[in-house]
Amino acid sequence: MATASGGIPPSILHQIRDSVDIVDLVSQYVSLSKTGQNYKGLCPFHAEKTPSFSVNSPKQMFYCFGCGEGGDAFTFLIKKEGLTFVEAVKDLAERAHIVIPEEAGRSFAQGNGDQRKVLEELHLASREWFHRNLVEPTVGRPAIQYLEGRGFSMDTLERFGVGFVPSAWDGLTQYLLKRGANPADLVRAGLAIAKNAETNPSASSGRCYDRFRGRVMVPISDLRSRVIAFGGRVLDDNTPKYLNSPETPLFNKRRCLFGLDHAREDASRLNQLLIVEGYFDVLALHQVGIKHASAPLGTALTAEHVDLLRRFVNSVVLTFDGDAAGVSASVRTLDVFLNSGIGVNVLLLPAGDDPDTFVKGHGADAFRELQEQAVPLLDFVIERSLAGAQKSSVEERTRRIDDVLRILSKVTNPIEKEEHTQRVAEQLGIRHHLLLERFPMLLRNRDVKKSSPVPNRSQGSRVPQRKRDNREERDLVGLLLHGELNAQHVKALRPDDFSVPAHRRLIEIGLEHIRDDGSLSLPNIIMESSHDDTCAQLTAELIVEVPHFDDHQEYIQDCLRVLKQRRLKSSLDDIIVRLRIAEREGRVEDVKDLNDQIEALRGQKADLAITELP
Repeated sequence: MATASGGIPPSILHQIRDSVDIVDLVSQYVSLSKTGQNYKGLCPFHAEKTPSFSVNSPKQMFYCFGCGEGGDAFTFLIKKEGLTFVEAVKDLAERAHIVIPEEAGRSFAQGNGDQRKVLEELHLASREWFHRNLVEPTVGRPAIQYLEGRGFSMDTLERFGVGFVPSAWDGLTQYLLKRGANPADLVRAGLAIAKNAETNPSASSGRCYDRFRGRVMVPISDLRSRVIAFGGRVLDDNTPKYLNSPETPLFNKRRCLFGLDHAREDASRLNQLLIVEGYFDVLALHQVGIKHASAPLGTALTAEHVDLLRRFVNSVVLTFDGDAAGVSASVRTLDVFLNSGIGVNVLLLPAGDDPDTFVKGHGADAFRELQEQAVPLLDFVIERSLAGAQKSSVEERTRRIDDVLRILSKVTNPIEKEEHTQRVAEQLGIRHHLLLERFPMLLRNRDVKKSSPVPNRSQGSRVPQRKRDNREERDLVGLLLHGELNAQHVKALRPDDFSVPAHRRLIEIGLEHIRDDGSLSLPNIIMESSHDDTCAQLTAELIVEVPHFDDHQEYIQDCLRVLKQRRLKSSLDDIIVRLRIAEREGRVEDVKDLNDQIEALRGQKADLAITELP
């Protein structure tokens, strides 16, 4: 197995893998529907509008025919959550209530497999300490006064685990150290800063002090409601007003949305997520019953965020202020969502308002009315880009038109592009065909390379079409993975008969897992091939591809015959070359011997046509 098992016995890996339903696991990230023997949905690893992602429940495997990603439950967590193999094993073991043996536990520690768990425990303890500070009458009074002044109820603060950290330099650090924490882990978790970090940025041990001081603390959780980071806000106008945890092994702000663990249920039910700017906006909306709201964490929305959103909803509403900054933000967001398969509307708030101040000043119903008036993001960007263009100079109008056409050139749906271009022409009083003629010139000037020697799967590149010449090879290994080949069939195969490395490796694995009674250990074959660098992708693809042949056994015989014929032909070609050389050199005995070999091989080819193979 190419991926290290971390010392975990294969029997435990099989037990974990068999105890976790991959359909249930994947359904936490993707909406799946039953199609034949498989479940299908939109791929969580690349943007697509038509489902090409399949999950096979009996074999516990997934595969995307669009981008080529595939594997088992371990692989899915590794790719989706950025875990190591041993971390994925431990995660699934916890879900299945399976205890990892002590020997395996030592391997986790040796490979830093426990690092995430340590950081999770530190964050959980920190949240509890922060919240105790908030509700302690003397310590938490300034924070309670601030939060109540902003209209937040204790119920909301309890539900989101909001807390408070006093201004002391090392209050949290001392609390965690007394509980046995390691200073290096506090620094690694982003909860503390090494005292010599300014002169030695790589310092991660020794004396340290709290990163957060004198702030209201808001826990940031992952989709399983595990605390992975914190956001802090000062009680006055000191700067920085807001401070988030740095990126850690637990926390990547480009992949996280605040409050999504609270919002996912309502968002899935409504098939819509409301995206606001900050965590107090999220708290304010949830408090008034608008519970499908979430927010990015100190960063603009990213492609990773879009991948995250596509797991739960097909529609997003973005909230922006009505000022120039809000308009500019909408333009920047367009590229992220364009052609993503997610419908995006823009909710425009009055200038000077954010969701927090708006719902407290006007109420939830007024906010819902604004939400109903939200307009498609592309329409909004085009309208704002062209606002006032008719009264501008020729140069300014041309510049704005070109900006809009550059946006429309990225739209892949030809009908959508045509309709928007027609509306721009009507709005500006320009002939439609002139705009269409402008597209090629803009495309030629675009500073983007059109060709790339290596397809990028994260962008949804199609996997290469299989060569028809290798059909029998591919079908044989596919039938092997579906349990249609018996041990006699596998023994009749030679790895060298397979020209494709992935096919050859699968046959080698099959030969390694013939039991003493002559039967094949299919679970072991699938487990090993699923984590072998050479054939993991092919294994996943073949398992979700259900083989359809009128007579499997007859087809297996035909494939075995084709492979043996190729082997005999290759041997014949080799001997004929050697014969020609021997004839030129006048080696009479060698010529006779080689001719005899040729006749024998031709006889085998003739017999092969009428002989039934194993």
